Amino acid sequence: MARTHSAHREEHATPSGPIPGSAARHAPPWRRSCTGVCMAGIVLAWSACGLAASGPGLGFKIGVQTLDSPIDLEKTTRTRYELELSTARFFDDHFDLAFTAGGSSLGSFDTYYFDETEGALIEEFYTDDLSLLDLRLAARFYPLGDASDIRPYVGAGVGYFWFFDRWDYTYAETAEDPYFPGVYNTFVDKSDGVDTAAKGFFPFVTAGVTIPIGDVGELLFDFQYDFEKKDNGFDFGGPIYMIGARFRF
Repeated sequence: MARTHSAHREEHATPSGPIPGSAARHAPPWRRSCTGVCMAGIVLAWSACGLAASGPGLGFKIGVQTLDSPIDLEKTTRTRYELELSTARFFDDHFDLAFTAGGSSLGSFDTYYFDETEGALIEEFYTDDLSLLDLRLAARFYPLGDASDIRPYVGAGVGYFWFFDRWDYTYAETAEDPYFPGVYNTFVDKSDGVDTAAKGFFPFVTAGVTIPIGDVGELLFDFQYDFEKKDNGFDFGGPIYMIGARFRF
């Protein structure tokens, strides 16, 4: 009966991941700087000119977003989570600003390759976990202002997204020991890493309604649509539907 010995060697590195084209294009430094300066100017100007009529808010939302799957490029709907920080409403409750961090898991998949060459069995195992994260800043307009407790709103903003591929790779080579016939040695090499397969700026629009809950709570119904959320052949644009709650201090 043949005996099998294993020599295990593990390393942590970030070589090219299993998804091709993982090297993302970088936005020019002047573009990122100009965007930050403009957004900071908007916040300072609106805060100086407007009179806050309600306190800043902290909200949590859950919903779904529809986009192109990076695995098979077909439309898919994924669960999405968001954490929102909003300024106090100003100009008689007609405006506020919202900074949001959100994201979705885009699924995972396994890939297995094998080949026999020169009496050796070569095996490769890939496991990929895909996720999409973004940060966004929006300006929102409440047409009814402080005339109604139920406040519909519309808005627009800009965001920045990252498409991550967290992968594990295992290489195994099994061959007969040349000095001991019938004895097979298996050499295993493992590596793992996280690749940013796509990233970039994108514009979006938003609309929704807030309904008061008690003195400081609000129920949120929110719609967003992302445009030009593209990079490296991936397209993550599409509609987002969220529901949640916000507390104003």
